[in-house]
Order: sequence, then C-alpha cells, then structure tokens
Amino acid sequence: MLMGCAQQGSLLSGPNAPLGVDQQTGIIPAVGENSQTDFSSLDPAQAGDRASLLVTNMTSTGLVSLDNKLQVRPQLATSYTATDGGLTWTFTLKPGLMFNDGSHLTAQDVIYSLNRALQPLTASPTASTFLGAIKDADKLRSGQVQTLIGDSLLAPDERTVIIKLAQPDLSFLSALSNSCAFVVKKQLVERYGSDWTSHMSEGGSSGPWFIEHSIKQATRYIVLKPNSHYYGAKPRLNKAIVTFYINAQTVYRAYEANQVDIAPVPASLMARARGLGGSQLRQTPGLLTYYYALNYLVKPLDNIKVRQALALAINKDVLARTIYDGTMRPTNNIIPSGIPGYAPTLTGPDGVTTTMGNEQRSRQLLDEGLQEEGLTRDVFRNINFEVYSGIPSDANIKDEYNAIRTMWKDVLNIDVRINDVNGAKYYGDIQNTLNNPQGLGIWRLSWNVDYPDPHATLAPQFGRGTPNNAQNYGQNSASDSSQQQETQAMMAQADSIADQQQRYSRYAEIEQRLINDVAWIPLFQNVKSFVVKPCLQGWNISALDQLPPDDWSGVYLSKNGACAHNV
Repeated sequence: MLMGCAQQGSLLSGPNAPLGVDQQTGIIPAVGENSQTDFSSLDPAQAGDRASLLVTNMTSTGLVSLDNKLQVRPQLATSYTATDGGLTWTFTLKPGLMFNDGSHLTAQDVIYSLNRALQPLTASPTASTFLGAIKDADKLRSGQVQTLIGDSLLAPDERTVIIKLAQPDLSFLSALSNSCAFVVKKQLVERYGSDWTSHMSEGGSSGPWFIEHSIKQATRYIVLKPNSHYYGAKPRLNKAIVTFYINAQTVYRAYEANQVDIAPVPASLMARARGLGGSQLRQTPGLLTYYYALNYLVKPLDNIKVRQALALAINKDVLARTIYDGTMRPTNNIIPSGIPGYAPTLTGPDGVTTTMGNEQRSRQLLDEGLQEEGLTRDVFRNINFEVYSGIPSDANIKDEYNAIRTMWKDVLNIDVRINDVNGAKYYGDIQNTLNNPQGLGIWRLSWNVDYPDPHATLAPQFGRGTPNNAQNYGQNSASDSSQQQETQAMMAQADSIADQQQRYSRYAEIEQRLINDVAWIPLFQNVKSFVVKPCLQGWNISALDQLPPDDWSGVYLSKNGACAHNV
C-alpha cells in the first residue's frame, strides 16, 4: 500500500496543492504474511507473497495490465489480436521501449522472460498456473523440451510477439497480467544469476520504478527511483521507500505514530479507525476468500452428507458480526464478487439461500451420513483439524475456529480437537495432504484471486492434478467421485467456450456443483479496510491491491494535513 506520492508541476491550489518537490517521498508499507520476516523474492517470476508483489509491480511490466476496475488493457503492447480460433495471440509492442538503463526492450526480451518463467530451474510458484495455457508449457516443465522459443513463443521482429496456446482460452489475457509474465533483462539475469535483482539499477526494470538500493537494518527498506526511460506516464515523485512490516497491526501503529500515510486496519482495531476524523477510514470489497477445507481421503469426510452437515452447522453471519466487526462479508460463493462471472444467485449446500446455515437439516444430514458409513460421532475425535493463527497470534482467527468448534458441538454433538501449529509445519502439512489419507482432515486457508476471471479461482484449486488440490477433490474413492471428475472435465473445457457470457454461465454451473459437494466451506469475502491521511491525494488502488503502472502520476502528497514523508 502506498504512503506518500507526488505530483510535480501540478497547478492545484488550496489545501490539496502538492507539497514541494523535495518533500515528495513515497513511504510504502509492504505487509508480511504467514510469519515471513522479509521479501521472499523480487524476481517477478518468483514473487508470490503480497509484499514482494508490491515491489515487482513497481519495477516490472508485461504485455498487458489491469486497470483499477480490473479490465485488461495493453501495457508493453499497443495492440493484440487472436487468430486461428483463439489458438494464436499476436501482440504488437509500443515503439521505442527501453529498460531503465536506456537499452532497447524488444520482442526477444518478452519471449525470453515468458520462457524463463516456465523453466523448472526458475521455480516460479505461479507460472504453471498463469502461463500453463501456452502450447507445450507442460512439456517444458517436465523436461521433455528445453525451450518454447521457436515453438509456441515467437518474435518474428523486434515489435511482434506471437504466443500459441494449447487450446483456446479466454482467460489467457487476464492471466498475462500476473507478475510471472513480466519482462526481465536477459543479460542481467545471465550475469548475476539469482542475485540479479540486487543490480536492477544497471538495467533490469521494465516498469515505472527501479531499485536503487536495499537496506537491511532492524527491518528491510527498499529504495526505488523513477525510471526515466519508462514508456508510460511517469511517476512524479523523487523517491519511494518500501518498508517491510511483519503484520497489519504493526503498520497501523506506525500510522497512528504518523510514520506512514496509509495502513490496513485489522478487525481488532476497527473501533479506533472509525474514531478518526477527516474520513480517513475507507472500505471497499476485496477478492480474498477465507475457507475451511476437508480432506476427501479421511473418513467420514468423503461422505457428501457429512460434508454438507459440517457446512450447514456454521452460522457465518454470527462469525462476521461478533468477531470481524465489518471487515468480512459472509458468503457461500467460492468466486468472490467483483470478478467478471460472479454469480450472486448461487445457493449454499443443500440449496440453502442464506449464510446462516440450517441447524435442523445439518443434524439430519450428519445422522444419515454416519449411518451410511457405519460410524459414530466419536470418529471426529480422530480427525486432525490443524490451524495456524500467526506470529504474533491473531486473536480473531482463534476466536473464529473456536466458535466453529462450538457450533459443531452445539448443533451436531461432535467434538473436534484443534491443533494450532507454527507456520512451517502448517503449510508443510497442507502440502503433504495431497493424495494422502494420513494427512490433515480439516484446515483453514484463504485464496486471493490473482487475475479477474473465474478460472483463476476454480482451476488452480480443484482442477485435475493441480498441486493446490490438497482437499483431493476428484481424486478419491467416494461414492460420488465420478461426479466430481465430471465437474473437473467441465472445468477443463470451460475456457475453450468462445462466447464469454456462455463461458461465465458454464463456470457458474461448475461453481454450484463445487458448492454442493462442499469442495470448500467458504466463510467470508474480505472487506478491504484501510486508513488514509488527508494529505494523500489520488490514491485509487484496485481490488487486487495494485496501482496500475501508469497511474503513479496521479497520486501525490498535498498540504492538507501532516504527512509521513520523512524517514
């Protein structure tokens, strides 16, 4: 999130007039997650956490980007067309593109970067998902071919990029907005290897900023300067300092101490944020879905009636109201609102139309399911229900899972034991639950949509053979496993539907089947709550927490109150 930016040369007057040029330093907090203490990677192909993505979205760009309404627009490209029934995409680059050292950025750099992201040695956590539609990408990842350049990635001249797909895929353009598709400089990567991001001042930036230097003291500071060779609307501030914070609580305390101009608001601090004057508190829908997953390979969680019973015993409205104080919106949907193709009329499991659950039906379903399995309620004592409440521990998460445990006990008369473990064990255990009947039984996670398309939520989580499918949907011996596999087949075919509205309708059908199967128990969609000092003008981020590259010129520090523009 951005704290302090400039608009040099503005003609504004009055309280919203910009501060002087020498005062225009942006202070940007990068918020850690999952107990991380530093940026994971500043390589666009490797960045996967929010803190790292904040920086890579400043320093690098790709063929396309998303505006703050999540619409795809050309970025490095000036135009693009699809031919061969959607199998071939041709992009024409803007003329005169350069890296920050003034060297030319050409179509060869684009296809090199895409090919590099998909190379197994790059170990990108996102490329297989977002670039997997490219023809023979699977063969490159498995080692059957050594490169896609000259095959499905072509650069017939300096301004033309041709990408061939394995099958038509209307989500591909949106997927290309992900950082794994951003352009990097081949010469810099080959010269410095994995340390190339420490040398971006030498020419590795294709975005509006470049990293001048990085400082590791008590915390990490990254100092960025505007890229004078950037092809778009340039930043109008002299410097941006990205500061790493371990969690949202720490950032909010910095905001109260006037050390930053914007900060996320944790649910536990909402009352204090509401008390701030000057309309500092802002709330907008986010794209983060919080859910509980159930392992199909653990008895009796392979029984559809048991799964539905667990889901319907939860009153999501009560959880949102009593624990999260307006920072969460209860939902039965897997795809969040705000995404094209969101289907607001879908029902919850067993056709429920509210997010309050159904206690009577829940008890009935559990009785029937356990009878079918020949089991008693004591079986739940043996299920490994694992959670991670963070470091430091998040009281809201603890209150949430304890409240769910109480609801299951009160409504269903079952008792589950909850293990709150450290982050390394937790995420390792989830990864080891894939295809594992001895793995976790129940766990809590969240999924943040990376690009605005139904594919971005459903395919990575529930598709056949995907590494995120730790709940083992479609890869189990449940009595309805063939129906699950049918849903997976529908998912695989959906992106080849040429008509976008028909495609969205198909995804709505798929999502309803997943909801009925309780592939997840979705609880909430987040409400982004943040505070902004009155001095900060023009801050318009998207639901993905991103500022489009060319929009930096519209954000600045004004004379309207004190700003945290000095470190």
